[in-house]
Amino acid sequence: MPWEFFMGNASHRLVAYMYGVRHPESLVYYNTKPIKAIVDEMEVGDSSLLRSDEREIRPDITDVSLLVLFEIKPWDEQALREGREEARKYLIALNRALSNKIHFMGGTDFQGEVLVRFQGGQYIWRLEWKNPEPGVVQYKWTRSQQRFESQAAAYEAGQWVEITVEELRQYGGWVSQAVEGMVGRREQLTTLRGTMGMVIDLVGGVATTVLWGSIQGKMGTGMGSRKPPTQGGGQVIPFPARPPSTTSPAQIPAAAGMSLPP
Repeated sequence: MPWEFFMGNASHRLVAYMYGVRHPESLVYYNTKPIKAIVDEMEVGDSSLLRSDEREIRPDITDVSLLVLFEIKPWDEQALREGREEARKYLIALNRALSNKIHFMGGTDFQGEVLVRFQGGQYIWRLEWKNPEPGVVQYKWTRSQQRFESQAAAYEAGQWVEITVEELRQYGGWVSQAVEGMVGRREQLTTLRGTMGMVIDLVGGVATTVLWGSIQGKMGTGMGSRKPPTQGGGQVIPFPARPPSTTSPAQIPAAAGMSLPP
């Protein structure tokens, strides 16, 4: 499969996964659940009010607890226009089928980044996403401008450049495979502060993943003596978040990826 598919799939999976991490109390449907099924399961509407061409449409993220949805698109103007139109279409369909007391809106205030490290001196990659307008999330990949010995050093330097097509072709499949494995296994995460990061280590040609970040607030007594968790070559390494979070840490749930049931 082409690298565009691999990287697009990995981007959608990670962005949707991180939404679940940010909203552990929400009931969220991802893009394997059509709108008709969502309305039926909510039991507060009438899916027969959906047109025939609306019953199988699938928003990328539908949060039925907060009554918001998002469409995930690449970071360019054409994709923004497409995302805007698709989000509008989803909202019209959902709100027509639901009770007058319930009204979905385009989601806001959802942005972030994850870091990807390749073992053996490869550049550190970053997946960044923004929420430029209600209901639309856009993502892009960049890499560190130079080689760093740690994710923390790359994050502090903050020097990111575009990834070449050749690099995307070479590593896109590995990144997608690693993300699929991580989300599919519903790995447990650590409570982190601010930005969440992901490390992908290439060990013998096989990619494995771990999400990582720094603990909320100052590290408590004895925390410094704890070894960071590892799995299959991936290592959890703290780094300073920008900006610090003002919310209290909460237990992070198991992964709820786009191909998994809610």
